[in-house]
Amino acid sequence: MTPRPARRAPQRQRIRHLVVRAVRAAQSALHSWARGPYESTLAVTALVVLASALPVFAACAVFDWLVGGRVAGSGNSGSDALALLIAGCIIAVVAVGLLRLCRIERRITERQTLTALVLASFAAVGVVAVAHIATGAVEPTALATAFAEAAAAVTGTNSTSIVPDELGGGMLALRMAVQWLGGAAFIVVLVHVLPHLGVGGLDADGGVATRAARRLAPRSAGTVGRLLLLYAALTAAIAIGYAAAGMPLLDSGLHALTTASTGGFSTHADSLGIYDSGPVEWVAIFGMAAGGVSLPLMFVALRRRDLARFLRSYEFRLYVTLIVFAAVAVALWTGGDFGLDHLRRSLFSVTSSISTTGFEVVPMVELSAGSQAMLLMLMMVGGMSASMAGGFKMVRVLTLASYIGRELRRATQPSLVRRLHLGRSSISETTMSRIVGETLLAALVVIPAAVALSASGLDLVDALTYAVSALSNVGPAAGDVGSVGHLAALGWLGHLTAGLLMLLGRMSVTAALVALSVAAYPVTAAVRHGYWVRRHPLRAPMR
Repeated sequence: MTPRPARRAPQRQRIRHLVVRAVRAAQSALHSWARGPYESTLAVTALVVLASALPVFAACAVFDWLVGGRVAGSGNSGSDALALLIAGCIIAVVAVGLLRLCRIERRITERQTLTALVLASFAAVGVVAVAHIATGAVEPTALATAFAEAAAAVTGTNSTSIVPDELGGGMLALRMAVQWLGGAAFIVVLVHVLPHLGVGGLDADGGVATRAARRLAPRSAGTVGRLLLLYAALTAAIAIGYAAAGMPLLDSGLHALTTASTGGFSTHADSLGIYDSGPVEWVAIFGMAAGGVSLPLMFVALRRRDLARFLRSYEFRLYVTLIVFAAVAVALWTGGDFGLDHLRRSLFSVTSSISTTGFEVVPMVELSAGSQAMLLMLMMVGGMSASMAGGFKMVRVLTLASYIGRELRRATQPSLVRRLHLGRSSISETTMSRIVGETLLAALVVIPAAVALSASGLDLVDALTYAVSALSNVGPAAGDVGSVGHLAALGWLGHLTAGLLMLLGRMSVTAALVALSVAAYPVTAAVRHGYWVRRHPLRAPMR
């Protein structure tokens, strides 16, 4: 029997194969170049991030030349291009040279994986901070300010002390592109790092999202490529929507980067409120809501053309329910004419908070006290797991609710033995303990951070709400300094605290503590050895 000739792949499959091949080619090139005598995966990870500065800076420099250094009335005459090129070349040359001396370890432990995540985050922050100083966006002596601004860009947090209208086109593009690239990097973290934390979420079938992401393709490179393609397609769709809604073309592209990544940076100090356009706000609402949806769930639903898969997800149903309920509550509590415009702006504020984007059309401080409290709660909850959104994540709320329900039953039935379930997926006790531990650690971090922020220039309410907002990677908060004036009102201690909060919120407190334990291991080992020698002087080794 003659075999049937192979059918040509559709265009979308060709694009997907190209993306997957690009990811695999990048991995092969890295292994080919990094063959030095020093075996250190941590060093390789940090150096790869540093080497990536050149293509990103070069693209933003080209953008600056094309637009003449001006975007939507920017007040800077445009001198960012040369500074970005010089800074990018210096960083990349040093990083590539050092990368040649290193090589990747054959076996990587869980501690090394989490430590590599932390080092890569700080390397990215350092690169973006250099760009701020090199272009004059931040004074060379204001290192703490540069750190906070860079952390906001890398982690996708809409918190800044810089007026966007005063920046040149190159720096505007860089800040917004870094937020988008931070989301792309999170996809890699989703596949390679989050499974080690055991605090993922639900996939389309009710399982753990990080395991679902690994099942999208036989190899992890294929999974990353598929999710990156979905992320890019979502960004392009949002850009087209903004342009069709009447937003200027350059603004449409730049705002699409920070909408899909739930970053929230804008080309204007008044955010999207400056356009005063209902169609623009509706596009932003759908874009922000999509950014808070699980990427593996979205990929599987679209690939199989099974939109009912969304409704079968416990987490998605809770996500939509919270948005609808909170939007109606904020509209009622705010008062005024309960019309379509009023409801749309309430829905905008709610979607911006729960997706941790941070866009504003109505400043948070102009809302009622109940509305502000509602938005702060939504910030803490955040979007779905395996999404671009920050915050606590929906699945953890569902898991904790199931855990509390089981413990209440045990109060009346002490001999009860029951596993935790979410839909058709069971949650192990190890995963449950990690979720509880992550929750307690986050709560313990907020209190001293609020104290540090209060000592740096904010009152107690401003400091507490901003600490919650920064840890959730949102940015706007309540208080007397306005919704987005918190970072500008802080001193150097507050800038360092805010930057660390943003990083902790994005890479998880657990990963940061693991990295801290790795860094402190030589010191603690020396201390333990000295203590043992003092306790057992006769057993001390002879030198």
